[in-house]
Amino acid sequence: MKYQRKTQDEYILLTDYGYGWEEEVTEDTFREIRQRAREYLLNSTAQIRIIKRRTPIKEKNL
Repeated sequence: MKYQRKTQDEYILLTDYGYGWEEEVTEDTFREIRQRAREYLLNSTAQIRIIKRRTPIKEKNL
């Protein structure tokens, strides 16, 4: 039987405008979150951080 993952990766963009870190955007791939980070860097003065979080995959009940 083939291994089936029980979690999926979720990338989160955090910003800090001087009041603490806040979650702004979540994406499924690192490429997409890097693109969002570039957009935030061009349009704001906030500090930016990217983190990866694993979330459980929700099973479909048929």
